[in-house]
Amino acid sequence: MTETLLPGGQPLASELLDAFDQLNSSLAQFCTLLRMSDRALWIPRRDGENSTSERDFACSLMADIWYKDGQDGRCTRSRHGLIGADEALLASAHVLNQHKAAFQLAASRLNAQHLRELPTQLAHRSALLGELLNNQGLGRIHLKQCYRQVPILERTPTRIGFNWYSSGRSIRRLTAGDAMQLLLKLDQSQPHVQIQLARLSPLSAETPLAQLQTQVPVMRANIGWKTDQGWQRQARNCPLPLLFPLAPDGTLPEHNRPELTPPLGRERAERSDARIDPEPFIASLRIHRYQH
Repeated sequence: MTETLLPGGQPLASELLDAFDQLNSSLAQFCTLLRMSDRALWIPRRDGENSTSERDFACSLMADIWYKDGQDGRCTRSRHGLIGADEALLASAHVLNQHKAAFQLAASRLNAQHLRELPTQLAHRSALLGELLNNQGLGRIHLKQCYRQVPILERTPTRIGFNWYSSGRSIRRLTAGDAMQLLLKLDQSQPHVQIQLARLSPLSAETPLAQLQTQVPVMRANIGWKTDQGWQRQARNCPLPLLFPLAPDGTLPEHNRPELTPPLGRERAERSDARIDPEPFIASLRIHRYQH
């Protein structure tokens, strides 16, 4: 494996492996404390996921940093939930998040060739991870699942409402001239590309268009704290269970229990002032026209 050097001479690959060792160590420490914890927790499970204890299941979610056989690399496994914590577990979670961020930074400094060789390097780095690979059929490291932070709240919530956010999309504004340049990069010998070129050609180069990208459904937590002055609220994504301080005999905040599978369609009504034509204008590039 050819090493890429930092300005000070330290190999980038060595920096990454050291960062992974720290992440792996802090993850093991976090899971040890989570298994020992006496605080309440709740994590919904699917049928067939009840073969382990509740705490072991929680640890398996937090330690889920490897591809499973046949998994689409663009997809991540996620699960919401609630985990009450004492000071030691909260402190361990903060350390874990710091090491996750350090590992992500180290990984971002590697080139593509290093990243292709990385799973083999990491698989041999830890006997514990090697055993995990053999016993559970896990494969390559899943960088996105490795990077994601444990969601931590510094105060015990009063109420939490979980909801699927399945209507998200990103909108990139561009002109017909921009779209033409993108379309010309495709194989112009293909009939569908020729049809789209003919459709785009009559437009002025300055004509505004929108390129849409539908985002995968995410679980959102709407968190509320009741105070003397009223309600304080916060919303955040929950790819992993929420961690928050809880007294030894404390009960979990009031919460709902949504389905584990996101809804097929939009749950929110379309805005009446939506100006983007729902039908693609240039389908190959997910480009739409604005309605007038």
